[in-house]
Amino acid sequence: MTEAAGMAASATIGAANTRTETKPGNILSKDDFLKLLVAQLTHQDPTSPLDSGQFVSQMADFTSLEQTQNMAAAIDKLAAAQDDRTIAGQAMMIGKAITWEETDKADGGTHTEQLHGTVSAVTFKDGKTQFITENGEKVDPETIIEVRGPNEDRGD
Repeated sequence: MTEAAGMAASATIGAANTRTETKPGNILSKDDFLKLLVAQLTHQDPTSPLDSGQFVSQMADFTSLEQTQNMAAAIDKLAAAQDDRTIAGQAMMIGKAITWEETDKADGGTHTEQLHGTVSAVTFKDGKTQFITENGEKVDPETIIEVRGPNEDRGD
């Protein structure tokens, strides 16, 4: 084995022995990517350095990875802000008089009844919102057909 081949093998073994922690699902983070790149540069064969095209390609991959992670973080923040707005909007229903429709399942779903009540609480469970009226009825927001202030007359 020539000295250059021995150094290349040694560099490859050294790079293989460099440990990087992976996230669940074997997804590499940008820190892992940088550690691999630094290990590759540190252990490269000096007689045959990394091709500049490969280096530029790896840096472009790193930049793309970082931008994707930043975009994912921004989307997560946007989703959390939207959830906060939804919760605040739903909480504004407390004290409002509502009319909703319930379909009687006993007769095959042919009889629909309009019910009235005042929202006294809002619950959030498993991603679903439910309004609780003063008399304890649980109302699905999708069934509400009218919302009024507490002192407004119904528009029957």
